Amino acid sequence: MAYAVVIYFDKISEQPILKVWSELEKKNISQGMNNPGIRPHITLAIYDSFNCIECEKEIRQFAKNSGLLSVNADHFGIFPLTSPVIFIAPTPNRELINFQKRIHYTLKNSIDGSWNMYQPGNWVPHLTLVRDIEKENLHTALEICMKMELPLELKITQIGVVNFEPVKQLFEIDIEPH
Repeated sequence: MAYAVVIYFDKISEQPILKVWSELEKKNISQGMNNPGIRPHITLAIYDSFNCIECEKEIRQFAKNSGLLSVNADHFGIFPLTSPVIFIAPTPNRELINFQKRIHYTLKNSIDGSWNMYQPGNWVPHLTLVRDIEKENLHTALEICMKMELPLELKITQIGVVNFEPVKQLFEIDIEPH
């Protein structure tokens, strides 16, 4: 079982994403994203295992000292896998890149098996709209996703950890403003 460190947004920022997830589910294109185990998010890191108690203490301290962030998701993208993934991506500003680097540094003694594609320097910040699409549904999925008006301002207000599959929220912590 793997663990993901994710950042969440305020309720206003989530609404356009939840609307797309709901429409994709209604059209039977995706069942995976619109489930009670996960909210709209950007994944900062994935680990094969970690010490949950120590990790939560470290993330709580991290959230206390980080300050709120805001990013603009300004484009759509596709990871061209066997089952493609459609996402929106924020412009990777210095604050977001440093935030992600700092979480890796903060957790380095509590984790094992950091996934390479989420390592600082390799990470492509993205918010998944739909994954595991059948290729024949790709056009319809794109049409639904592109109804979302971009740029979309995402106000990052929480950091949490989920394990997967199946997806289960372990904890989420409010990021304190400075």
